Amino acid sequence: MKFYQIALFFIISIGLWADPSLDQSVDEILNHTRLSRIPLVIADLETRSQHKMETGDLVSARDDLKKAILLKQSIGMKETEGNAHLLFQMAKLETKLGHSCEALHYTSLANQIVKRVGIRSESLVLSKGKETTVKKWETCEEVSWLQE
Repeated sequence: MKFYQIALFFIISIGLWADPSLDQSVDEILNHTRLSRIPLVIADLETRSQHKMETGDLVSARDDLKKAILLKQSIGMKETEGNAHLLFQMAKLETKLGHSCEALHYTSLANQIVKRVGIRSESLVLSKGKETTVKKWETCEEVSWLQE
C-alpha cells in the first residue's frame, strides 16, 4: 500500500514539475509567450537539457538545446556569448551521441561567433588544439535546421 502512495506522489510531483510550454515547438513558444519571457524559457530549456544529459536522455537533451538555440536566434541573440555557449554544448552532446560531423559543425559556428564578438572562451582554447583537416570537414553535411 505504501509503495502505491509513494508512486502516486512521485507521478503527481513530476506532472507538476513538467512545464508544458517547454514541450511546444519553437513557433508555438514564440506565438504564445511574451517576448520578455523568452530568455527565461531559454534558460529553462538549458536547465532541462542539462538535467536530461545527467540522466542519460541525450536525444531529448539535444531537442531542448536545439529549441534554445533557435529561440535565441529568433529574438536576435545569434551573435552572443550565450549562443556560442549553447553551440559548444550542442557539439559536446553530438560527440556523446557519436555524430562527429555535426559536432564539428557546431564547434566551428561557435568559434566563428567567439572570434566575431571577441569573447575569450575556455572552449575556444580547448578546441584550438584539435584542429581538423579540410578533407574531414568536406565530408560532413551542414546542419539543416540551424539558421545561417
